[in-house]
Amino acid sequence: MGNTRDLLDIKLFSQRFNEDLKSDLQLEDLKSDLQLEDCKSNLQLQDCKAIAKLYSTLENTISVLSDMVSRKSYIYAGATAQHIGFEPTGQEINSIWEDDLLSKIHPEDLQKKYMLELQFFQLIKSVELKERTNYCLITKLSVKNKEGKYVTMKHRLLYLSSTTGGNVWLVLCLYSMVYDHPGFDVPDGLILNTKTGAIVDNKEERPFELLTNREREIIQLIYLGIKSKEIAARLSVSIHTVNRHRQNIFQKLGVDNAIEAIKVANSIGVLRNLG
Repeated sequence: MGNTRDLLDIKLFSQRFNEDLKSDLQLEDLKSDLQLEDCKSNLQLQDCKAIAKLYSTLENTISVLSDMVSRKSYIYAGATAQHIGFEPTGQEINSIWEDDLLSKIHPEDLQKKYMLELQFFQLIKSVELKERTNYCLITKLSVKNKEGKYVTMKHRLLYLSSTTGGNVWLVLCLYSMVYDHPGFDVPDGLILNTKTGAIVDNKEERPFELLTNREREIIQLIYLGIKSKEIAARLSVSIHTVNRHRQNIFQKLGVDNAIEAIKVANSIGVLRNLG
């Protein structure tokens, strides 16, 4: 379970934010434009902070606004926080993970949450920018309250903004109570298009099956520290073929290098029973 968050961590941070920047020459030529863009970005961040705070006030949610570029989160604790004994250490933390809150979630539900979030972000990156705000993720969670007993909570993940290069920038997590009352319930986990009402079909897709048999074989050999040349010899293929498989693996796992690929592969069970 300790590696489950790597699946999301690597997926999000492997976005190539540097692609949003211009070359040195272009930066010099467009310096004033970039300063204006920075100003707009700051205003947009402030607007999203206001949205997060508003949710915590109107719905008494625990609102967590995460900034993927600066790797910070902004926490606004409504009355829900008191029900589960959650006392954030500060309104701003240097992480996109609200660990004090996540540690209260049942381990199985935490795994479910991470895997659904992976599917959500894969979906978001595949749709047009103007359509992204139409999607939200809803997850039913068991969370320890201040007495140490599990209570039911509803978690919503909302996309708010992208960088100029189209990478996911600001997302909002909302945690609210599901009270023990007839008719009060929440889906176990789904992605919803709030504009059309359509539920995205996730088909219980197993992340292990993201990779082909050959790709799983190669990532396992990489994990064991075997170099591409030796992998090619072992599998009786060319080094070009091995490198092509490596790139396919990186692309499917949403990472840029072998270290990140190993972390994600370990999280989804590809490396189980190895080493």
